[in-house]
This record gives sequence, C-alpha cells and structure tokens, in this order.
Amino acid sequence: MLFDFTEAERNVARRALEIYVSELREEIVKTEKHEWRQALHEEKEILQRVIEQLSV
Repeated sequence: MLFDFTEAERNVARRALEIYVSELREEIVKTEKHEWRQALHEEKEILQRVIEQLSV
C-alpha cells in the first residue's frame, strides 16, 4: 500500500510516531510479562521502520 503524503503530512505523521515510540519505550520498561514485552519490542521495531520510511 502506498500513501501519497504531502511534506507537512509526512512530518506530522513522523513526529506523532516518534512521540508514540518514546512512550512505548517507557511502557516496555514497566512491563513485567515477557510475552507482552516481546510484543511491545516488535511493535517498536515496526514503527521505527515506518519512521525511517517517512524520513525519506
């Protein structure tokens, strides 16, 4: 799926994801269950790849 974002839309989406990933890191630290922590790590990695794509 391709998205045709304007530069402003791309910047806003990237910034929103960066904020969410920052909050996600805090959640990972607080999570005690290994399974949940692993799922959160995977989510964070996916979002970081999306952020990278939005940065191009």
